[in-house]
Amino acid sequence: MVKSKIFAVIIAFSIMAFQGCSNEVTNSEEKNNKKREIITIGYQTPTAQTWGALIIKNQGLYEKHLHKLYPDKEFTINWFDANAGAILNNNMVGGKIQISFLGDMPTLLNAQIGIKQENYNSVFLAFDGKGYDGKNQSIAVPNESKITTIEDLKGKTVSTPIGSSSHRMLLDALEQHQLVDEVKIVDQSVTVGMQSIEQNKISAHSTWEPYPSLIEGNKIGKLILSGEETKIDYLTAVVANKDWAKKNRNYVVAFLQALNEAHQIALTDPEKTAKIFQEESKYPYNITLKMAKNIRFDSTIYQKDIDTLNGSIDFLTRINRLDEKINLNDFIDESYLLEAIKRQGKKELTEEEFKGDWIKGRVN
Repeated sequence: MVKSKIFAVIIAFSIMAFQGCSNEVTNSEEKNNKKREIITIGYQTPTAQTWGALIIKNQGLYEKHLHKLYPDKEFTINWFDANAGAILNNNMVGGKIQISFLGDMPTLLNAQIGIKQENYNSVFLAFDGKGYDGKNQSIAVPNESKITTIEDLKGKTVSTPIGSSSHRMLLDALEQHQLVDEVKIVDQSVTVGMQSIEQNKISAHSTWEPYPSLIEGNKIGKLILSGEETKIDYLTAVVANKDWAKKNRNYVVAFLQALNEAHQIALTDPEKTAKIFQEESKYPYNITLKMAKNIRFDSTIYQKDIDTLNGSIDFLTRINRLDEKINLNDFIDESYLLEAIKRQGKKELTEEEFKGDWIKGRVN
């Protein structure tokens, strides 16, 4: 009788153990069969005004907002760091990147690709960093140079990435001083340009942050002109694969919520922001703190921003980089951003605010 009871207990435990193992296997299979969403975001460490990406990446903000929407779904966010917008554009066309942080000129070139190619469409989602009146761009000269003003560039050679925001800034500055036909402009990347200044191989170089601050901070060159003298804003933006965005609207809105949260961190806590920038970019803290304080991180689309982009379209057309007419009304889809703002309990701009200047202390 005792043996029978013992045998019964053993059988019961065996059944429970088997069921437990079976449940573990089932749970494991369900987990393995669960579809993992992979989203790749392109960004540019060499372009400080696109560093809203660094805050999102460092703080895991995109994952946070995705998991709020889809608590049972698994996401992998890949970050693709490029040294030029053209690389990001190529990878977007190839389907390897869904969202990119781009300078103003690569943004417009992305729009042109979307018009020309049948297998790729692009959409403008929001802005990232902004430089008022051209802030965060400069013209630098070597330390040994006798050049002290833009007028001294007459008859000289100046390098800049052709077709970039710093190229437009350089041309605008030269036009304002009637020097366009008096200066030779050559194509050179911002990293090579900084080396050329350090080695005294070029008369001047037109570039964007963080390079002017690195040149000045490391005492390898001098700044003779700030982009603010041109009175033309310097902008960066966020662009997405349009077809992907349409299919995954919630993913896009969640991303823009993360972007807005990153911008709020930059506005309210520049010291924390600078530490994030330092950790992600590996640039010195004194440089990243300057970036955190000098760059306006603001996704909001104002009329003046659209006007600036239209001016950039004219610039790219003039230098034969654009041969398609870009209609910004077709390219910009503000509905994603407005939905993100609404979900975060904020209000969109009034018509009067939209037509006015950037609002101090307000970023979405």
